[in-house]
Amino acid sequence: MIKEGKYTVETFSQNQGINRQSALNKLSKLKKLKLVSVSGGGRQKRIYTVYKKPHQKPNGFYSVVNKYSPIKLHPAFEHYTFGRYTVEHAIIDGLKIKDIRTKQAVSHLFRHIKSWKRLFDLAKKKKLLKKLYEQYYYARKFTKCKTIPKRYKKDDKNN
Repeated sequence: MIKEGKYTVETFSQNQGINRQSALNKLSKLKKLKLVSVSGGGRQKRIYTVYKKPHQKPNGFYSVVNKYSPIKLHPAFEHYTFGRYTVEHAIIDGLKIKDIRTKQAVSHLFRHIKSWKRLFDLAKKKKLLKKLYEQYYYARKFTKCKTIPKRYKKDDKNN
């Protein structure tokens, strides 16, 4: 029976009553089952965190925002994505969250847009085009952003 908690290889082997190599093999198998996550390494000791249920790191909105924005956000919820989750997806998800700190953090993502077409297609699909323009012009005031292409510029015809 394996207890939940944080272990080094040595403490795990002592706890289980097995030698070091067997402990490494067991931790490796548990890691494949997503019951163990690893931190440290290099000059530091590796720390193995053991869970009762399969555990996965959130890889969605908050990880993208915290990667690109100087304003770091504490996750209000765990967001898991499967497939490709880009900066454009994060901007659209950020528009749905009505929080001033999130709004400021999302404004920094406009510097990292690769595909304006994807961004505007997602905004049309989610019916957030008006909010997207508001967020873009808000971001232009405080950060250095990429210029929006002429075909997507807001004018009287596109309202």
